[in-house]
Amino acid sequence: MSSNDNATLEIAALPLADGRFIAVPLLALAEVQQFAANDEGEGLGSLYWRGHELPVGSLDEFCGLPAPGRERHVTIGIFRGSDTASDKFRALAFCGLAEHRMVSAADFNNMETPAEGRFAAAAEVGGQTYLVPDLPALLYGEQAAAV
Repeated sequence: MSSNDNATLEIAALPLADGRFIAVPLLALAEVQQFAANDEGEGLGSLYWRGHELPVGSLDEFCGLPAPGRERHVTIGIFRGSDTASDKFRALAFCGLAEHRMVSAADFNNMETPAEGRFAAAAEVGGQTYLVPDLPALLYGEQAAAV
């Protein structure tokens, strides 16, 4: 066992419509709040947040999965970008409540990354599937380089 096996990771677990979770570093989120989609217009609308008007997208759709119906989106996450990002913040709605988790690196059991969707990695922790999204695209508005 290496010293890294004892590292504790602080993550936000964000539910997808199919019951799996997206795992992102907790610091990637600027805020999480209740989201109520209105019936006006296309998509999920926009959110005025701290002087920024942010279009609201679906986390499932961002991850390359079918977008659930607008009524299933109940929570919204405002993700931080960097000062060099094309957009300083991104708003994505998801189907459930966000959870703050402290997990040990040793608790992660690597899994095969699913063929459906755009994910960088997958792991199982305590019987629950966690997927890692394309973090450069999420946080910096960039597409990850092809491997």
